[in-house]
Amino acid sequence: MARRRRPGPGITDLPLLAGLPRAAVRGGRGGRGGLMPGGGRYRLGGLAFFGTPLGIIFSTVLIDLIGFGIVIPLVPLYAERFGASVIEIGLLTGVYALMQLIFAPVWGRVSDRYGRRPVILGSLVGASIAWLLFGFAPALWVLFLARILDGISGASYAAAQAYVADITTDEDRVRGMGLIGAAFGLGFIIGPAIGGLFAAIDPRAPFILAAALAMANFAVALRRLPESRVPGSHAGAQQSRWTALAKAVGSREYGPLIWISFIGGLGFVGMESVFALFGNRRFDFGLTETGLVFMFIGIVAAVVQGGVAHRITDRVGEWPVLRAGLWITAASLILLGFTTQLWALFPVLALLALGSGLVFPTVNAIVSQRAPAAEQGGILGVLASAGALARLIAPIAATALFQAVGVSSPLVIGGLLFVVCGLIAATPLARRPAVA
Repeated sequence: MARRRRPGPGITDLPLLAGLPRAAVRGGRGGRGGLMPGGGRYRLGGLAFFGTPLGIIFSTVLIDLIGFGIVIPLVPLYAERFGASVIEIGLLTGVYALMQLIFAPVWGRVSDRYGRRPVILGSLVGASIAWLLFGFAPALWVLFLARILDGISGASYAAAQAYVADITTDEDRVRGMGLIGAAFGLGFIIGPAIGGLFAAIDPRAPFILAAALAMANFAVALRRLPESRVPGSHAGAQQSRWTALAKAVGSREYGPLIWISFIGGLGFVGMESVFALFGNRRFDFGLTETGLVFMFIGIVAAVVQGGVAHRITDRVGEWPVLRAGLWITAASLILLGFTTQLWALFPVLALLALGSGLVFPTVNAIVSQRAPAAEQGGILGVLASAGALARLIAPIAATALFQAVGVSSPLVIGGLLFVVCGLIAATPLARRPAVA
């Protein structure tokens, strides 16, 4: 029998994206129809990856997170040009999360009924318009309008997760979700760098560039992105999103995971919200140093989520990986709160990126494994809503703690929140098999 020739190096052989799922670009799952006629495979070779459905989804999430990465260091200073107060700057940050909280389940269920592709395409158009509005805003209220629109369109992240779930097998699910996680990491590498570099040229330039990238991504997706949802997989009438949320939170299949996502999100987003202040007070960091720190965290997280998490999961399973990630994150946040020497900061941040890089993709993977095909978008939308609620609450709570208690308090309390998550994951509540 002739030996099959091993394909040449592809995008998944790059160190940053090592271990990403080659099998994830198969047509369909279990022969139920596919992304290629006859259920064939896409061969990945170099940059050809970005022309595959999985590659386009990767770039979609990446561009969304690049925009978010641009926003983190620039929104406060940019809003001050319009006379925004500190409270208004906080509201400008929170309104984005509020819109995601409201619309993530909506887009998830729309994608279950009408397909993932229309939701993803619409999100790219919305993001482009939002960034243009932000860049050319003549008044503060236009900034709020832009953030509202961006939050609405950005809620399609659940559809992107559902798309990955559609085109991966159960065995490859963690790898596929790890790819989405790698997009998060890369977004936080590229976004702050773009923001700092282009803002030095013109304060509007980063937002205009983000809009152009979103429209370019739309053009590629419009032409190349196939629908992933299997025809006939929609299970008829759907519950309201609030009924679905209440049902999911109270269920044994999804409840513990949703609570972990929410409580862990409070701890992690709280850290993100105050880190610039923490770095300034503790280490005299400015915008440049803060951007470099976020880039460092993003690099480590991308490596973990893109190449390390699935290898560990293949050996020991999802739940041990999740539990380990929760305890690592808890310890690193508490250590970060008590770090006073610059030489110790980056090892602690690397530990934090490792732990969080194991936690969030694994939660997404377990949830998607348990959800029936017709409900994946809706369930992942509920999970995204839990994260959005955390992003709405955490900045307000963390900054209040920072001011009232001390610079370390949001980090230490964030670590204790991850301890709670670790205790939830240690219970035998949810070790049920995935729903077929």
